[in-house]
Amino acid sequence: MTLDPSRVAVIAGVGETPVGRLPDTNSIELHVQAAKAAIDDAGIDKGLIDGLLTSGAFLDDNIRHHIIIAENLGIYRKTLCDTLRTGGQSWCHGLQMAQWAIQAGRCRAVLLVGGDTLLSSIPTGKGLGAYTDYGAHSMEFETPFGVHVPGFYALLAARHMHEFGTTSEQLAAIAVACRKHASLNPAAQKRDPITIEDVLASRMVATPLHLLDCSLISDGGHAVLVTSLEVARDLKPTPIRLAGLGQAQSYYHMGHLAKAVGAPPEIARTHDLTHTVQTLAAEQAFGEAGVTPADVDVAELYDSFTITALLQLEDLGFCKKGEAGAFAEGGRLELGGGLPINTHGGMLSYAHPGATGGMAHIVEAVRQLRGECGPRQVADCEVAVATNVSAVSSTHSVAVLTR
Repeated sequence: MTLDPSRVAVIAGVGETPVGRLPDTNSIELHVQAAKAAIDDAGIDKGLIDGLLTSGAFLDDNIRHHIIIAENLGIYRKTLCDTLRTGGQSWCHGLQMAQWAIQAGRCRAVLLVGGDTLLSSIPTGKGLGAYTDYGAHSMEFETPFGVHVPGFYALLAARHMHEFGTTSEQLAAIAVACRKHASLNPAAQKRDPITIEDVLASRMVATPLHLLDCSLISDGGHAVLVTSLEVARDLKPTPIRLAGLGQAQSYYHMGHLAKAVGAPPEIARTHDLTHTVQTLAAEQAFGEAGVTPADVDVAELYDSFTITALLQLEDLGFCKKGEAGAFAEGGRLELGGGLPINTHGGMLSYAHPGATGGMAHIVEAVRQLRGECGPRQVADCEVAVATNVSAVSSTHSVAVLTR
């Protein structure tokens, strides 16, 4: 069957701003800068863009955020315009929304863009407060005990260690791989090499997670332009296929797990904190793409913490449950290993500017498939996976991208 090129969605452009500490800007400016970079990368006439999805920002809770960004960009003829507020999961989810709009014939080109200034806002007290207070008002079983974001993920790590014998050294191998890749990326926020010993010597944040097990806090913005194949044929870069997309959600509050009576088995089993519904999202994405985990050349895994990435190695199907610790050893996750991950440095070493952090994984996957990554390029890269995670690993999106 011949597919109508006006109904096939592809990634036609990507863009980013500098990352790190950017004190002389704000989230709106970062959205606009990243968006213009993606538009320039694609070489598209801005007038063709008829869809816009933004992430908002932790520090800018304007309910009309997407309208403000559209106004600043001069994008007026929109049949899809919205702000995604699903946190770290927003961008693989946003790819799916853009794909649906193009498949339905509602849009020709959808711009996805996010940006935030978490790092430069720390002196004001706003940056850290946005993280620590996010959703706390509804956590009836968590907030009274002072559990914060690193604490939640520390519970996941501690449980995985208890169940499967995973070690701090194995978690540290993920941080080391990301830093090694960041050292090859001139745009990365942290580039100095680290060792497993360095990770273990860094201060404890929430047992068993050390400081270098935790993602960075950053300013920055990223953008992805999704168009129909028909539009992309007239643009500059090689179009990248949205081969398979999937998403799944389970709980939001850990306290809910004890009350999840009657939930389907794939949801109920998440009560042990070592299983996630990413297995369901991965099944959708790999099934739609017609590939298996063994076909993947590079994996850009959401890495808010080392344990976040480790759990995904299992739930995406790269190894069996309980085996990710051993899988991460011996340089397997580094360039030249069996499964290079987070070749830009990931959130652990490249940047984590809030809700837009997961967009950087998609941008890097696209650049790998286009062969643009220089010294960190994966040879003969044809299949890439990018993931987004939110709400303490309870909501997941998976994107399989191909040339």
